[in-house]
Amino acid sequence: MKPDASPSAVLFDLDGTLIDTAPDFIRCLNQLREQHGLAPLPAAHIRRSVSNGARAMVRVGFGLEPEHPDYLAKHT
Repeated sequence: MKPDASPSAVLFDLDGTLIDTAPDFIRCLNQLREQHGLAPLPAAHIRRSVSNGARAMVRVGFGLEPEHPDYLAKHT
């Protein structure tokens, strides 16, 4: 880009680079664990998987893989 040119676009990477969303995920996952009668997990344990998507959060929080029969279980 030329020194006097204006950018034509600005891109943002919101996977935790600009905003730390890990505390929100940690709180939510531990609330879900509590609803299922499970003890909370240490924040550092959850934080390592936050940016790896929903499957990773289910794996960390409940030890379930997509092949497990309870993986898609609905709880009310």
